[in-house]
Amino acid sequence: MKRLMLIAVSALFMMAGCEENKSEKAADVKTAAPAVVNQTVSATQQVAEQNAIKSIDWNKALEMNAAGAVFVDVRNPPELNEGYAPNAVNIPLPELKQRVGELPKDKDLLIYCRSGRRSEAATRILMEQGYDRVYNVLGGYLAFPKK
Repeated sequence: MKRLMLIAVSALFMMAGCEENKSEKAADVKTAAPAVVNQTVSATQQVAEQNAIKSIDWNKALEMNAAGAVFVDVRNPPELNEGYAPNAVNIPLPELKQRVGELPKDKDLLIYCRSGRRSEAATRILMEQGYDRVYNVLGGYLAFPKK
């Protein structure tokens, strides 16, 4: 009988010890979970920032061009009759993926079109192709400062 009582008391202490351990582990998981969530959010924000299109106005674009940046006009050739930015390289948007190798990766690229829609698409294409120094010029050639 004493032996049975000793086994029962020992089992009771062991179960109580296991319960404390479970609650400690649960507390560890609860404190670790926010850290994992914060790291995931931070990584997601980094990816979003890397994938975000950098847009600039014409004044900034002209300054950058004077410092060596390259204008890339993604309009179709007939549209060039309206005018174009100084020293612009013309690669129409439908040809961009095939001609992407013509553009330098070591210079800032200033992308523009007529109104800004095609240049935004072109900027995304170039970013997907590994170009990270790409800027969408806001407003397209319609917003180009006329003298």
